[in-house]
Amino acid sequence: MEEFPYEAYYHRIGRNIRRLRREKGMTQEALAEAAGLSIKMIQKLENGQKGFRMETVIRISVILDISLDSLTGMQKADKKLMFWQEAFYAMTEDKTDDEIKYAVGIVDSVFKLHKQYME
Repeated sequence: MEEFPYEAYYHRIGRNIRRLRREKGMTQEALAEAAGLSIKMIQKLENGQKGFRMETVIRISVILDISLDSLTGMQKADKKLMFWQEAFYAMTEDKTDDEIKYAVGIVDSVFKLHKQYME
């Protein structure tokens, strides 16, 4: 299986967050406060450091009023990816924030365990 360049996406997401935040005239402090995050987390994201949760990216996309694909730069995604994005939306559209947070936490844990056993 081909290695996926995750680090490139962390940096791309960070650059896009910084650019979009500035376009909206927000400081890092204002974004952190609006998203309920620490200033250090915003700095970490904008610097492309890994280790943040999907929930964090979702919060920021909501505050900046943009789609997740805008943050990742995947607007021109292939049909398979578009299918999975639409499937995720369909599964979560009638769920509460707490239900989605719980499900994302479970999936995140599964991937972390999977990584431990694959190394």
